[in-house]
Amino acid sequence: MIYCMQDSYYDVLALRGMNCSDIEEIYASLSNQDYRIRTYAAQVIQTKYPTKKSFDKAIKLLSSKKYYEREIGSYVLGQLGTPNMPFAKESMPFLYKLLDDKSISVKSSAISSIGHLWSLSDVEKDEQIVDKIINFTNDRHISIQISSIMALSSLIGNKKAMRAIKKILNNSKIQEVKEWAEVAMDILS
Repeated sequence: MIYCMQDSYYDVLALRGMNCSDIEEIYASLSNQDYRIRTYAAQVIQTKYPTKKSFDKAIKLLSSKKYYEREIGSYVLGQLGTPNMPFAKESMPFLYKLLDDKSISVKSSAISSIGHLWSLSDVEKDEQIVDKIINFTNDRHISIQISSIMALSSLIGNKKAMRAIKKILNNSKIQEVKEWAEVAMDILS
């Protein structure tokens, strides 16, 4: 999962610099080894450049050998054009494929992006994907479990999602996972 919540002087300057950069420099920054730079680039693209070119750049990143480029490509697809999400439907098949990625962070990002698109757009909620994400709530990696729980929280009215979250609340031994399940239950209720 990608988060930038630090409010350090470096982060503020980097984000301001990214906002003033040429679009080609911003696209190039999506491949930067520093996760903060990649994330800032994605955030600028998400709001300032929700274009077909940005969509295509994100798609190209998904085939990279570098896990962090596939991760940021997934992140861009899940955020591009928020709140209007002009490429939501086109993004879903690419995100579905990433659910089988070997990288935990890529898979977690894809799950989060799917959940984000489910919550903010009118994309179809494919029942096979819902079932797959429900199964991910039992993954051995906590980040996959939490991403899955939050993705399911966007399925308001879905009985399978509600049952899965209740099961986690009753059975999980991991406090952090239970806390996220409580948040999801509040959203679904």
